[in-house]
Amino acid sequence: MPARRAIDFRWHAKLDDFITQVAWSPDGTRLAASSVSGQVHIFDVATERALFRLEPAHAEGCDALAWRPDGAAFATAGRDGRWRLWDATAGKQLAEHDTGALWPEHAAWSGPAEGGKSGARLAISAGSKVSLWDEEGAPLGEPARLPRAIVDLQWVLGARTLAIGLSSAIHLRSPEPEGGETILNARDPILCLAMSPSGKWLLTGNQDSSIHVWNLDAGAEMHMRGYPAKVRQLAWHRASRWVATGGGPSVAVWDCSGRGPEGRAPTMLEWHTDLVTALHYQPAGDWLASGSRDGGVAIWSPTQREQLITGGKISSGVTRVAWSPDGKLLAAGGEAGEVQVLAVD
Repeated sequence: MPARRAIDFRWHAKLDDFITQVAWSPDGTRLAASSVSGQVHIFDVATERALFRLEPAHAEGCDALAWRPDGAAFATAGRDGRWRLWDATAGKQLAEHDTGALWPEHAAWSGPAEGGKSGARLAISAGSKVSLWDEEGAPLGEPARLPRAIVDLQWVLGARTLAIGLSSAIHLRSPEPEGGETILNARDPILCLAMSPSGKWLLTGNQDSSIHVWNLDAGAEMHMRGYPAKVRQLAWHRASRWVATGGGPSVAVWDCSGRGPEGRAPTMLEWHTDLVTALHYQPAGDWLASGSRDGGVAIWSPTQREQLITGGKISSGVTRVAWSPDGKLLAAGGEAGEVQVLAVD
């Protein structure tokens, strides 16, 4: 067996509770982390020090954190029912609004519109409502009410469409006033969603330990069962051929080329000894990072003969993993508030 590559644990920091988000700035020079107690820390990657600490950013806990595409500001949303826009250099609050529900869970920025005609939009979900805001935090129309509570929210198709996941359906909605909407009904309760970068495939991880797949080009559907646990983690490779899924102590990687994954056996990545809790593919590379409930962090090259590149542990169960934009650094968040930044030698 060839020797595994070593993990270089570059630096770590500590918040006082369970890490809810870790997010790199668009240029990769800063790292944001939020906790269930409401803290938000912004770190300078070069100096390995906190630029500022918001303690708390939200008194009842912070569940959503998203960088504005220009990197000059970021948005947070918390269990106080508020969302806030912050200056990313000094930590000064720029805007604050009521989300219309007690527990906003998702915040996602779109990119600028085609041709740079307008700025990025921020989507916030709270309960069954979705609201849109401009770059400065001003509202864009009235909030939209969905039939059920929202379980996931993502911009897809080059940020031209907002994918809204409910427990029973996916709504694909244009943010433009004259835009349309496509609704995909689900047979099993949905926990999370992920659309391939190409826009061909839409996956959901489900409450009944399964994944559901829509081929949006062909109008076909597929369903794969048999996972040991509920599927809460989905991660697409940048080329849209491979998708990694959690749902147990192993990572299943499905081949979505041609007709798609139905009838094919997934590649099973075996190293973790506890439930996989986080997945992320490199934005511009081929490596996959995974984290587990026992603190395990693994880096994989799933299509190579020697799939496991390296593995190690942080001091508490992994809640998030996130590659830097250039794919050279990996951040991992832990249940005890640990934020660890590492690289592969």
